[in-house]
This record gives sequence, structure tokens and C-alpha cells, in this order.
Amino acid sequence: MENELIIHETPHLSRPWLIGGYEGWIDAGKVSSGSLTYLRESLKAQKFAEILSDGFHHFREFRPQVVVEDGLIRQLEYPKNEFFYWKNRGSLPDLILFLGNEPHVRWKAFADLFLKLASQFGVERLVTIGGLYDQVVHTIPRKISVVANNPDLLKDLLVHDVQMIDYTGPGSYVSLLQERANTDGIGSFMLWGRVPPYVIMKSSWDCVQILELLVKLVPFEVDLNGLREEAKLIDKQLQKAVEEKPDLRTYVKQLESIHRSRQPKKSKSGENVITIEAFLKHVDKGDKEKD
Repeated sequence: MENELIIHETPHLSRPWLIGGYEGWIDAGKVSSGSLTYLRESLKAQKFAEILSDGFHHFREFRPQVVVEDGLIRQLEYPKNEFFYWKNRGSLPDLILFLGNEPHVRWKAFADLFLKLASQFGVERLVTIGGLYDQVVHTIPRKISVVANNPDLLKDLLVHDVQMIDYTGPGSYVSLLQERANTDGIGSFMLWGRVPPYVIMKSSWDCVQILELLVKLVPFEVDLNGLREEAKLIDKQLQKAVEEKPDLRTYVKQLESIHRSRQPKKSKSGENVITIEAFLKHVDKGDKEKD
């Protein structure tokens, strides 16, 4: 397992926050991978480490990308799990960015490698960005959902007008990672963008919301104007699709009605809590009706 974590460079980092994004189950609307890709490119973060994909991914499910030119294989690219670093100004925390793929197997081993790197570089906070499909619409503002691995951290997050999640059901690798980070004494939380169920493209507004919150939490500076312009363009495309497709227009109106009639639960702290099971049942019902 030692050879599966490759550290190419050992930068000196000050109290870094490790922010992770994944392709796979938690990447609805490309909120997870899209947010990290934008950060990496905008900050010009430098790659310094990686976790090899062999032994963690089923290539029949997530196939390597091949380039064939003139009848010859020119390139074969396997799924990547890469770490990048960026130096913040002054004494503010530096950033480690992780962009990879949720492992199919050996979750604990993958988490051990991930946290080994976190420990080696003195990571102060571990943040995972995710996207989930929910009963929301692009026409109504929606809040970021959060999950934290300790009550004090959750209390700090709730100051920022986010909402907690109530959920019982299948888990993902990042839930295991957060639990193990708590055992290692690393404060960890997940920020979830809530994506309309009819959005099959990148949900850029969710990426904007999450990155705006991270900028406040760390803090650090990054130009989000490009992402905002992308979000406005996607909104126009969605609105055009709604106007041109009667079935979609009816569905959006139904979701708007659900949103207006929804009576959020109250947690002990009085904050709104969204229940995900109801949406999962709704999706399952819709799939059966299509069949």
C-alpha cells in the first residue's frame, strides 16, 4: 500500500485546508468535480502527489481514456487521483486540492492513504464538496446542505445560512473518510449542492454558492466571475428548455409547488433540516412510471 501514494514534491505548507472533489456517486450536476476543477485552474495550483488508481477502481465501470490516431494508440490515460497545493497570502491557511474518483473498492485503504498525506502536511481542516439531486428548481434560490464530523464544527457552519441533512440510506466513501478523519483528530465537513433532478449539465450556481462559502471560511481569494457567467448562461439554457418542452414546464411547476408547500422540520437548534428519503422515493416512483 505504501507504493500507492506517490509524493512528487514536499512543499512547506502553513495550516493547510484540504478540499476534495470527486467524480462518481457524489457528483450530481458536476458540483464536486466542477468546483475543484475551477479552483485548481483559477488558482493555478501545482500538482505534488497522487494516489494510483490500480486496485481502487473497476475499469469496466470507469474506463481509461484512449487516443487512437492513424491506427495507432497514442495515449492511454487512467483515472486520476491527484493532489495540488496553493500558497495563501500572509499567515492564512494554504490549500491542498484533491481531484479524483470515488474508489469502487478498498475504501478504508484509500482513506488511510488520503489521511496519511493529510497528517504529513499538517492538514487543519478537511472539506469535501458534493452534489446531490433534490426536489429543488433552478427558479428558486436554494441553500447549501452540510454534514460535519463534530458538533462544534457544525455549529460554526450554521452561522452561514446553510442547512443540515437528515439521511438514512446507502453511504459513500466520503462518509467513511469523514468518520476516520474524526478518529485522527481532523475537523471535517461536507458541503452539498442541491441539484434540480432535471439538470443533466453542470449545475454552476451550486458550484458558485459552495466556493463563495469556502472563500469566507478559509479565507482566500479567487475570481468567481467566470463561474458566475457560466451559471447565468446555463440558467438561460434551462429556461429556454422549460419554455419549449411542455412536460418539463409542468414538472418544474410541480417542484415549485412542492417547495412552496414544504414545511421544513426543525432541529434542536431551530435550523431547517431537509429530508432526502422523500426525494429518493419520488425518483424511484418516477422511474417505475416510466417503465
